[in-house]
Amino acid sequence: MSEVMQTQHTQSDAIVRRESPLYYATAEAAVHNRADAGIVIHEQGHMGHLNLRGNPEDEKFRQGVAQVLGVELPITVGSCAGNGESRLYWLGPNEWLAIVRGGSEAGVEARLRQTLTGHFAVVDLSGGQTLVTLSGEAVGMLLKKSSVYDFHASHFRQGRCVQTAFAKASALVSKNADGSFDLVIRRSFCDYLFRWIVDAASEYGLEVTFDRNV
Repeated sequence: MSEVMQTQHTQSDAIVRRESPLYYATAEAAVHNRADAGIVIHEQGHMGHLNLRGNPEDEKFRQGVAQVLGVELPITVGSCAGNGESRLYWLGPNEWLAIVRGGSEAGVEARLRQTLTGHFAVVDLSGGQTLVTLSGEAVGMLLKKSSVYDFHASHFRQGRCVQTAFAKASALVSKNADGSFDLVIRRSFCDYLFRWIVDAASEYGLEVTFDRNV
């Protein structure tokens, strides 16, 4: 076998690594982890993101979404719902973001197209944004620094979500049952927002965790 053919064979056998939007930033910041961290940031970088549009007054549309995703369509302004495998976020009167298990987004999109009828739209946004979770004792203080929106527990409870300015960029923010917050951010803002969070969390201590799937 020629040297050229051997090189091509070796390259074809190499494992292709999936790199999330924050792959290099999280790896770099992880060296600064503190055991007494008041802020923990975790990127779930390989989730499936689908934009869904339809008529919430159409019972067949609501039933079809629930059938495919196993989650009732949230129709109240600023609400979200999930079942562990899938999450739905209200974005507007006829628009939602569905976040599903990574690798399943193509199948979920296909099932939605097969199940739903009438006027609807499903668009795969997985490559254009990522999901980050913020937790820790000082997460409330960090959020006060980041946005003019009131994230206090008396106002922003579990099951709420909001699209708001976050550190002069934008993010979809929701609150989890354990008191942590999920941020859905655009890929183009990822590096900036991550470095802003690292800087803003310096006085509280930071721990960085991440998914490293291939």
